[in-house]
Amino acid sequence: MDGILEKKVHAILKTFPPNTILLIAVSGGADSMALFCSCLTLLENDKIFILHVDHGLRGEESRSDAEFVSSFCKERNIPCTVVSIPQGEVADFAKRRGTGIEAAARFFRRRALLREAKRLEREKGKTLILTAHTKDDTLELSIIRLLRGAGPAGLSGMPVKKGKFVRPLLEVTRTEVISYLKDKNIQWREDSTNKDDIFLRNKIRHHLIPFLDKNFPSWKKGLTGMAETQLLAAEFLCNEVKNRVIWDPGLGNSLITEEAVFFAQPQIIREEAVFQGINLLSSSRNVRRIVVRHFCLGEINACDLGPARISKKNGKITLTPAKNDYFESGVSRLIMKTN
Repeated sequence: MDGILEKKVHAILKTFPPNTILLIAVSGGADSMALFCSCLTLLENDKIFILHVDHGLRGEESRSDAEFVSSFCKERNIPCTVVSIPQGEVADFAKRRGTGIEAAARFFRRRALLREAKRLEREKGKTLILTAHTKDDTLELSIIRLLRGAGPAGLSGMPVKKGKFVRPLLEVTRTEVISYLKDKNIQWREDSTNKDDIFLRNKIRHHLIPFLDKNFPSWKKGLTGMAETQLLAAEFLCNEVKNRVIWDPGLGNSLITEEAVFFAQPQIIREEAVFQGINLLSSSRNVRRIVVRHFCLGEINACDLGPARISKKNGKITLTPAKNDYFESGVSRLIMKTN
């Protein structure tokens, strides 16, 4: 089993340019430890850097996770950066932005990874960020997005590579991960919140998926097929939007397009144009399509979308990025660094 996992990871890593630096997001959980250790068997240590984020959500358990990852790296002479989010900051962000705790934690984690990658790129050269999403994660995410009414792009699943982010384990199942760790005698940490059904992903993992496995044995193939079809649709729509709706620079960092041209398009093009504009302004994905739809139907003249505000006035439609003072206020800090 260990050979299978490492071969799948190696198939991704060998596509990278020579001397690429890898920044691996390691929580200490099974998936990230399997990714970390498989990279260690395939690459020189001086090409690997680790970042762990303590979100300040689980008290002593979170601190123990950080110590576990840091010690594991130190024993293998791998540079490790641990970033701590002060207790309460993630919950405060979630409340202010009207999002869930998990989405808020992802924002802080993504920001920390991008900042560290930028630093490494200045000092070491071309840097990519590796995350340990597995095939199971892809299926769970597809279900979540399906339940939330996502569009083609949302239903098309996770790409192996997008920007600086690479997911080498997307063709690896959670069962393969556990078998690999046991074969290699590698320890990992268990997040106690993974058992808490207060989170939607856990409800799906603990209740819906077992029900589907029992009553609809081929559901995974069906969902995978849907994702492949939606990917084709998303790629087509993306090109159509670029040809039909042009976002021009406005005041500050805003984007502007012509209202008449915008509303002359089919409804799906209007909606996808808004998402495309948001993607130009922000890396956030926490935007509900139903809110975008109300605007695109002409039912409202302005609304907040989380990472941006959209409005129509004087024949123009304007997308304005959300204020970033909260995000740049230094709420995260480096607490540990090993070499």
